[in-house]
Amino acid sequence: MRWRNPAFCKRLLYDALKRQPEPDPGNRPLQFNLAWLERWSGHFDAAAKLADKAFSMMDPRQDPEGWSELLVIKSVCVYSLGELSQADAILGESLEILGAATHGRAGIEPLTVLANMCAYYHDYEKAQSKLQEAMDIADRLGLVYERSHILQTLSRTELRCGSPEAAVEAAKACLEDALEHRNAVNLPYAYEVLGAALVETGALKEARACAAKGLAAAQFSQDHRVACHLYYVLGLSLFEEKRYDEARAELENGLLNAAGADYHHWTRNFYLKLSQTHEALEEHRSALDYLKAYVKLQKKMFTEETERQSNDFRNRLEFRLAHSKADYERELRTRTETLNTELQEANTSLLELNAQIEFNALHDALTGVGNRRMMSKFFETTRLSVGPGVKVAAILIDLDRFKTVNDHHGHSVGDQVIKAVAERLSDLLQQDETIIRMGGDEFLILSTRRTDADSLSALADRIVYDINLPIPIKGAVDRTVGASVGVSVQANGPDLEYELLRTADEAMYQAKKTGRNRSCLHSSVPLSIPQNAS
Repeated sequence: MRWRNPAFCKRLLYDALKRQPEPDPGNRPLQFNLAWLERWSGHFDAAAKLADKAFSMMDPRQDPEGWSELLVIKSVCVYSLGELSQADAILGESLEILGAATHGRAGIEPLTVLANMCAYYHDYEKAQSKLQEAMDIADRLGLVYERSHILQTLSRTELRCGSPEAAVEAAKACLEDALEHRNAVNLPYAYEVLGAALVETGALKEARACAAKGLAAAQFSQDHRVACHLYYVLGLSLFEEKRYDEARAELENGLLNAAGADYHHWTRNFYLKLSQTHEALEEHRSALDYLKAYVKLQKKMFTEETERQSNDFRNRLEFRLAHSKADYERELRTRTETLNTELQEANTSLLELNAQIEFNALHDALTGVGNRRMMSKFFETTRLSVGPGVKVAAILIDLDRFKTVNDHHGHSVGDQVIKAVAERLSDLLQQDETIIRMGGDEFLILSTRRTDADSLSALADRIVYDINLPIPIKGAVDRTVGASVGVSVQANGPDLEYELLRTADEAMYQAKKTGRNRSCLHSSVPLSIPQNAS
C-alpha cells in the first residue's frame, strides 16, 4: 500500500482516522502510516505532528522496530526543516533502540538517513560506509524498494563529494530499479538525482528531459519536496545554457512550490539562483530584491537554529551545573564565542554580497569596465563636484570591421576581441578617468583631467594605434580590427551629458565618413592617421 499510490492511500487513512480515532490494541496506530506517507510527500510539519501523536499511542518495548522507524521519520522531518542537531540526536536514539536489529531490514532506513547527514557534514567516507552497510542488508534480504532509496542517497553523496560521473551511474541504477518495480514514491527522486548529476557533467538537455519526467511522476505522488528539486534542475540547466528567461520561469515555479510547502531550505536556494538569473538578465533591481530575500531568510534560519541550539545547550548545562560549575562557565564561554564568530561571519558575508551587487550594477558583465549606469553616475558626480564652466572631455570609440568578426568567426571570438579592446583602453587611462562600454562594440572614455586639444589628440591617436594591433585569439588565428574615434570637449553645465555625447558622436561619424580607422575632433578636422593603420 505504501508504494503504489501514496495520495490515494493518504485519503483512505485520513477517512479511516475520522471513523476510528482510537488505536487498535496490538497494531500500529493509523498516525504511524500517515506520518510515513506525509514524510514521503514532503509535508514535514504534518509528518512530525503525526509522529508525535503515534509516539503517545505506542510502547517501544512491544514494538521496538516500529518505534525506531517512527524515530527515523521524525529525524527526517526535523532534518529537512533545518534542525540538524536535533535530527542527529533522534537518529542516535533510533539506532540504540534497534540494537542487534540494526543488521536487519529495520536498520536500512536509519543507516541511509545517517549517511545522508554525514554527507551534509562533508564526512563522505563515513557516508559511503553506512550506505554500503545498508546495501548489504538490502541485497541479502532481496529488498528492491530499499535498494532504490539507497542508490538515490549514494548518487547525492557522490555528487556532493565532487564525483558527478559516479553520481550518474548510481542515479541510473536507481532509476532502473524504480521503473522495473513500479516504485511510485522513489521514481521522481530517481529522475531528480539523475537530472542533478547530468547537469554537473554538462549533459543539460538530458538533465531537462529527466526533470520533466520527474515532475510528471511527482504530480502523481503529490510530493512537493521532490518537485522543488526538479524545478531547480530545470532552472539550473537552462541557466547554464544562458537561456535566462526560461530559467527564470522554471525557478519561479519552483519557488512557488517551495513557498507553498513551507520548504524554507529550498525557498532560500531559489531566492539565490533567481538573484543570479536576474543579474544575468541585467535586471539589477530584481536581482537585488531576491538577494535581500535570500539573506533575510538565511539570517532567519540561522537565528532560529542558533536559538534552538542555545536552548538545548543551556538545558544540558543546567543539568550538569550541580556537578561542575567551572565546566559550565568554560563551555558557555566557548559556545558564546563561537556564536559571536558565526554572527560576524554572517554579517561579513552580507556586506560582501551587497558590495558585489553594487559592483555588478555599475560594470559591464563581459569586460568589467563601466556600463551606462556608471556613465550616469559620472555625470551626476561631475555636475556636483566641479564648478560651472570646467571642461569635461569625451572620447567615443566605435570598432571598425567588428561585424565581420562575429559573422565569420562567431560570437565567442567576438567576445574575446571586445575584452581585449577593453583591456587596451583601460591601460591608457590616467587616474580619475572613466571607461564605459556603451553597448556592442562601442566604448566611451570620460575625463576631467585631459581636456586640451594636444593631450586629447595624442590619446586618440594612441587609441587608434593600439586597437589596430593584432588581437590574440585562444585556439584561432589573431584578429585585427580598427576604430573610429570621436573627441569632444564641453563645459560643465545643465546639458553637459547631452551635449558631450552628441558632439562626440558627431565627431566619431565624421571619422567614419573620412575613411574610418582614425580620430576626429568635434571641429570635424581629422587628426593624424597612425602609420600602421589600414
